Amino acid sequence: FLPGSAGPLTAAGEAMPQTTMFSSFKQAVGLEEEKPKTMGEEMEDALCSICPELTYQQRIGGYVTCFVVSFLLSIGSFTRLVQLAQGNPTPFVVFYTLGNIMAIIGSLFLSGPRSQCKKMFDRTRIFATLFYFLAIFFTIFCAFYEGIPGNARVGIIVLCIFVQWIAMLWYTISYIPYARDYVCMVCCQGCKDKCKKLTGSK
Repeated sequence: FLPGSAGPLTAAGEAMPQTTMFSSFKQAVGLEEEKPKTMGEEMEDALCSICPELTYQQRIGGYVTCFVVSFLLSIGSFTRLVQLAQGNPTPFVVFYTLGNIMAIIGSLFLSGPRSQCKKMFDRTRIFATLFYFLAIFFTIFCAFYEGIPGNARVGIIVLCIFVQWIAMLWYTISYIPYARDYVCMVCCQGCKDKCKKLTGSK
């Protein structure tokens, strides 16, 4: 303390306010009241309590195992494309969806449930995440719902899978700086060139 000052000095040489000093003192002695947790924080804590702490080797082992299973399921789904074309999409959808789910579980092993969920539902990725999960849901729904005609069913399933690929691509490039801006620029330029060709303008 300095004579005439309100309390201890901060790093900038200014006097620390009495309220801040008192709050720091309460935190130091354990008297600071805990703030109520938000719903998101409670969900994170519940998720982390379900998943035990894993070592680095266990995380890598879990990720590699899920990746191999996901790869085998994806290969199995592509071997059933003939059945999909013949109007029986259920085997293809089951294998393809299980492969995607195993890939998601593998990412949870690698990054941890809390960290991965924060990344997936970050404001820059939440729309891609939601579109991806919605496309998976509608893919399964169309495969098992009997009220859709056979030809329309196959077309809708192919469209949903295409949406899954686009959503996953958009999610992945969000980790690359300026990649989304570059993709948008290329797409816009391609549309402009196409319009110029159709209209015959220079």
